[in-house]
Amino acid sequence: HNTAVDSDHRSDRRSDGLSAYAQLTAGHTFEVARSTDEALRFVEATLAVVLDTTAANDGSIQGMLHDVVSAARGLKDIVVLDARGRVVHQASGSEGIGLDRTDQPYFTSFRENPALKFNMGAPVRLGSQSTLAGWLIPAARAWRKPNGELAGVIVGMLEPQLFDTAWTFDNEIAGLSIALTTANGALIMRRPFLAEVMGRPLIDGPTLSQVSRSVADTLQARSSFDGQDTLMAYRKVAAYPGLLIFVAQPMDVVLAGWRRITWIVGTIWLLASLALGGLGARLAAEMNVRGALENRYHALFDSIPYPVIVSDCDTQRVLALNSSARHQYGLGDARLTADFAVLADRRQAFSKDTASILQGQRHRNKDGTTIDVEMTVRLIEYDRRPAILTIAVDVSDRLRAERARHSAEDQLRQSQKMEVLGQLTGGIAHDFNNILMVIIDNVEALTEKDNVDRETLKRLDRIAQSTQRAEDLTRQMLAFSRKQPLRPRPTNVNDLVADTGKLLRRALGEQIEVDSVMAEDVWAVYIDRAQLETALFNLCLNARDAMPHGGRVLIETRNITLDKEYAEKVSGAASGDYVEIVVSDTGRGIPKDDLDKVFEPFFSTKAGGKGSGLGLSMVYGFIRQSNGLIEISSKVDHGTSFRLCLPRCDGAPEGMAVSRTSVPVGGAERVLVVEDDPQVRASVVRQLQSLGYVVSEAADGAAGVASFEAAEQPYELLLTDVVMPGPLNGKLLADEIVRRWPATRIVFMSGYTDNALIYEGRIAADVRLLSKPFRKSDLAKMIRSALDSDAIVNPTGT
Repeated sequence: HNTAVDSDHRSDRRSDGLSAYAQLTAGHTFEVARSTDEALRFVEATLAVVLDTTAANDGSIQGMLHDVVSAARGLKDIVVLDARGRVVHQASGSEGIGLDRTDQPYFTSFRENPALKFNMGAPVRLGSQSTLAGWLIPAARAWRKPNGELAGVIVGMLEPQLFDTAWTFDNEIAGLSIALTTANGALIMRRPFLAEVMGRPLIDGPTLSQVSRSVADTLQARSSFDGQDTLMAYRKVAAYPGLLIFVAQPMDVVLAGWRRITWIVGTIWLLASLALGGLGARLAAEMNVRGALENRYHALFDSIPYPVIVSDCDTQRVLALNSSARHQYGLGDARLTADFAVLADRRQAFSKDTASILQGQRHRNKDGTTIDVEMTVRLIEYDRRPAILTIAVDVSDRLRAERARHSAEDQLRQSQKMEVLGQLTGGIAHDFNNILMVIIDNVEALTEKDNVDRETLKRLDRIAQSTQRAEDLTRQMLAFSRKQPLRPRPTNVNDLVADTGKLLRRALGEQIEVDSVMAEDVWAVYIDRAQLETALFNLCLNARDAMPHGGRVLIETRNITLDKEYAEKVSGAASGDYVEIVVSDTGRGIPKDDLDKVFEPFFSTKAGGKGSGLGLSMVYGFIRQSNGLIEISSKVDHGTSFRLCLPRCDGAPEGMAVSRTSVPVGGAERVLVVEDDPQVRASVVRQLQSLGYVVSEAADGAAGVASFEAAEQPYELLLTDVVMPGPLNGKLLADEIVRRWPATRIVFMSGYTDNALIYEGRIAADVRLLSKPFRKSDLAKMIRSALDSDAIVNPTGT
């Protein structure tokens, strides 16, 4: 009878030991699952942002997936499926794009269970023809639309060795095995690894039914692989109930020690003279076994890579801590007790069956630095007293990375929003310029008539003034949309600021003090000087409006170098040398909620009717079109600073061009006008004819080529719009004309270049371009200048 009791106690201890291993292994598995889930969650959030914009393309998405795979532990590949189960993106390449994966469990499970967010499936073995050979474990996350509808599935392919590393235990324990299964018992990973059993059921149906009824327990079961009877401890992985951990040992190994003890006890009855010695031997063996078991537990406890602390529920004292906890917190019980006392107050919220996760906690480490901590908490018994087991992970780096990612995502959204607004305003300006062309032409034609009365002339003058204001607005819209043609040249910023400052002092008024602090030997920048002057005027006028009772405007210049780390944080930035211009004021400042909107078209913090809301938009568009950066910082009642960074160039700065005026004259040469808008085309033809030219017209590029082919002699000049429908835009038409009729002069006209004439945001200096809307005098000067040029072959920007 006593032997049976001892055996029961030993069996209970062995069950407790296996349960402890199952609990610790489940904790390690939770960390692997969580880190993988976070990587896939990042992919989901990124895709949700970029696919809603025009900035996304297959190459950029594949690059993002590749970066996630490179940064995540154990991930070998990421595959994105659409709602139909077809592969649409893949980190490792394009070999799988378009494949149908609707038959895979990692897709069907999410389609059949709308509540499921993350899951792991049985491993798959990829053939040698694939880029990724060997066994991989699919970990998948559902990607759902705001209404809950399945948008797709993001699948991460994990190396099984990741679990092999995470499952740390004493290798001397005979016959011990660890297995990770799905909720239905299918084997995901086993240690020791057996390729032939991957994906097969670990336990039979009745046993699985028993397991499903509790979070953790021990049981005796027959192995489905080799038919052996085993003692098995199982535990569901915290926060991932679809994953089960099993720690098992064959029953013959478990009972072997007790068979020896039974034999010893039986021998005692036969050899009474040796009873005392036999009893001593049994007790010594028992103590040795217990000591070895405790040593194994301590080794396992200390091998956990995260701080683990056991604290008393009642006294709040720290009862035990592993080496990772000592490394993070030191040995001061008072500090540890203070940091973990909050858990005792919340003990009713914790359970023995499931782990609770506490986020947003802050502790002090051993050097006094405050760190962000995420705690996994469970109630246990320790030395027969209620205690709290806590795994406290320092997540400071992760949270910093998340904050940086959120900041980058916000910058990306803002950049994409500005890009969309730019496309919209550029398109509006293009159409509006054509309308203005017709209005201006008709106003000029009516004004030139001899029999127009004085009152009508006044009205025509008011219309002309309004069209001038409208023309200024469209030019600002084009500047914001980065569609204005720029003519950059090497420029000394200090000289430009000095020249502009003289005009600013008169324009801003006596109540505004204008100062400048300019560094010596600033580098030259490649910039459109006139546009930069306008940008500085806009910033300073904006500062004046923020200081109605007077104040100070300071313009500073200096050389700076942006490093790679900074460039990666700022959307659209590139590392390298820049010249920095800072325009600061002492005005009212801009509220924080408005800072992200100040560059948007027609947004203004000024009173109604004051300003168009396009000044800062124009500055933003011009600086970005010039490959520069613009940033704003402001504090209410303390002023605002605009920081412009313009890329350095190697050329020597040029002096100011001397303006030359000439009397506009006409001529008798033959001119072909190619313009798709019939009203604009009619206006231009009428203006040229009034100047004496012989004019023909065509509606598109193909018709323009046909006109040249049908003419008895080539036209002396081609005047063509840049943006036109059909296979030949203005640039391609000009290229064809220059190739076949090289003596023909070329003049472009456009208010919206659509990049046809622009290379790296700039228009070539020798390209002749009339910016719409233009007046008859502008047209006359440009046409005469082109015809009188000594050039034999017209440049077209190539």
